Amino acid sequence: MRDIEKYYKNTENTLPHENIKQFIKTEHKIGNAIELGCGAGRDTIYLIKNNWNVLSIDREDTEEMISKKLSEEETHKFRFQKQEFENIILEKNNLLVANFSLPFCNKDNFNELWNKIIDSILPNRIFCRKLFWNKG
Repeated sequence: MRDIEKYYKNTENTLPHENIKQFIKTEHKIGNAIELGCGAGRDTIYLIKNNWNVLSIDREDTEEMISKKLSEEETHKFRFQKQEFENIILEKNNLLVANFSLPFCNKDNFNELWNKIIDSILPNRIFCRKLFWNKG
């Protein structure tokens, strides 16, 4: 088993990141979210269960791992795309989540990715992220 598959297996039943739980408590208007580097879907699933429509993006195909944790009704709020950050295409969104995923972008392509992120988030909307060196 590859290391990434072990990681997904070890995190498939993990609770959502604290920043996403706190975001949901703020009661922002529900809309369309994108999760970059969704992995096993811990934040995607939590957002969907809180009525968000989520496009989950990962470089590995984790769609089935995520969809099996959703009810039939919830699967209508879920879409998955297998993409790498270096060639990513992002839709307009109300919320973009990137917890611990941005450092996996090739440094030569990071500025392009960052510009795509900025362009995809609708005005007055939210960007949630955690980076490896953040505390809390």
